[in-house]
Amino acid sequence: MDQDHQHPHDPTGQPLPQTSSVPVFNCIVYVSPVTQGTVGARVANLAGIECTAANEREALTKIVQVFKQHVTDLISKGESISWIEPTPPARNNELERFIPVHL
Repeated sequence: MDQDHQHPHDPTGQPLPQTSSVPVFNCIVYVSPVTQGTVGARVANLAGIECTAANEREALTKIVQVFKQHVTDLISKGESISWIEPTPPARNNELERFIPVHL
């Protein structure tokens, strides 16, 4: 396995400082209302991870689970994480949420 794949990286691809044995990754999520009583969420710094839920809390819980599984799978396969950099801006109706995710 390549040395760079053993340690977490920030969205720019730079290795994060080793402060603990548990890797932490930045999950940037944009949330917005979809319909009355439904919230949409999408990961802004990693393509293809989106969900809808009854409320923001549920949407963030669901999206973090998918993000965590996706990143874990990539690391276990020795594949690089294709961070989106720079992170695209939020759309007019979206709010940004920054979530540190521990693997």
